[in-house]
Amino acid sequence: MHSFFLQLFGVHPEKPPTASFFHRTISRLGLNVVTSTTFPTPYTFDDVTSYLEEAVEWIDEMDTTQQRVSQEMKRSYYQLCSDLLYRVEDLKEGGYEEVYTGGYEYMIAAQLPNNNSDDDGGEEEHAVLPTVDTPTPYTPKEKYRADRDPNVEQLQFPPLAPGVLETYKWANGDPYDGLSARIGIPPQLKDTIIAYAKGLGIWDIILNTMEPENQMRPDSTKILTVASPYSGQNFTWSVKRPDNFEGSSSDMHWFDIADEAAHEEALRALAKGGFDEVLNAIGTYLGLDNLVSFSIGILAVTKADKGYVHVDFSKSGKKAANFLVNLQTPADDPELTVIEEDDVGNRRRAQVKYSNEFGILNGDDAMHATNECNHRATGGVRITASIFLSQLEEASLKQVAEHDKYYFPFGNMDWIWSQRGRHWNKDGTASMMNDKGRQPFEPVDAIEGCEDRVGENKEECMVHGEVRMNCYKTCGFFKDDGEYRPGEERAVVSPELPF
Repeated sequence: MHSFFLQLFGVHPEKPPTASFFHRTISRLGLNVVTSTTFPTPYTFDDVTSYLEEAVEWIDEMDTTQQRVSQEMKRSYYQLCSDLLYRVEDLKEGGYEEVYTGGYEYMIAAQLPNNNSDDDGGEEEHAVLPTVDTPTPYTPKEKYRADRDPNVEQLQFPPLAPGVLETYKWANGDPYDGLSARIGIPPQLKDTIIAYAKGLGIWDIILNTMEPENQMRPDSTKILTVASPYSGQNFTWSVKRPDNFEGSSSDMHWFDIADEAAHEEALRALAKGGFDEVLNAIGTYLGLDNLVSFSIGILAVTKADKGYVHVDFSKSGKKAANFLVNLQTPADDPELTVIEEDDVGNRRRAQVKYSNEFGILNGDDAMHATNECNHRATGGVRITASIFLSQLEEASLKQVAEHDKYYFPFGNMDWIWSQRGRHWNKDGTASMMNDKGRQPFEPVDAIEGCEDRVGENKEECMVHGEVRMNCYKTCGFFKDDGEYRPGEERAVVSPELPF
């Protein structure tokens, strides 16, 4: 829209330069053109006014409390867009009716040549991206509309054997932009997870909690005490109903392990279910060095008018992901919405029907949402296991620790780091079946005065809040190394658990 902005600043070209002209000129300057796309849509001043008004509204709603944008930056952009709106009105009153763009609105990007000197006087080289020879027209993708009859594209879903990973592809052969895939699961995995949840009593708690009259209010959490079906040991799980983010509307609840004892026992259930096959498929396909799995969480929903469109991870370097295994579905409708978004906000949408034969991997920039549903008339509950996994290093460690600090281990980066590489490695010497546990770890309270804060009977440790999420040592959510015995096979440390 450079023609429009030239007019705003007092320059009124009869016809703007073409994309080919700029492309040719930049190439002659010795730069490597890597993106060159034309956008043929003409704009009227009314169109521009509408876009600017939307921008002003969006800027006005920016939340500066989250520290993603400063108040000064918000004020500057607001003033800029407001000034442009006034100038648009002036141009309209001056007799201009349309912004001339014709076929010449475009996006172009170029790369400097490899001739920059480094600090030692040598040549500092960078990767050379493929050259684009000529501008190409932009082809808009299908837009996602959150309604009852969305325009849904198909994905290619050939049959999968256990341990086989197949990344998403659109039906026309286009690759999916994010890291998302189906992985064939061992036939016993689903039944093993269900049996463990039932043995804990969590399954019945889920069904009872999801009764409409028993559901929790949005953005609330409570702590549950459950007993191991294997050892009889008591430990804690949590249940959270998240807030409805960004216009979503759903009664989804999250059920998660809430201490290290619960974490370790859930890992044994995954080992028994053959989760090693899934880890091997992921690690091999992504070319990773190692992987660790972070226990089992369970998602339950009975009604969703609009799912929360989100990504679980971004910029982890394809080293952090979430794996979904459907445990129960009360209808034949697809359960998962898959979305791809391009650089200018247009979206494509597909839907996934869960299967007993595969699970879903969602990694970096895999945009998805719970599909719309309403099972209340039949009393049905959609239940899905959610398993986070990662190759832990600096980039992915921060992603995992900050993903959601509400649940165990509450963002404790030292404990998360102690888990690295324990469940799979490319050498084949680590697995869930021969798991030797985490590395040594000593919990330290993150706030002062925990001895007084927790209460006489540590009752505050069972309330979701500052004390529970910071008094790591005093509340006793982590096992002492003497009891845990890092470096020893779990089959030796806890022979009562399933192997």
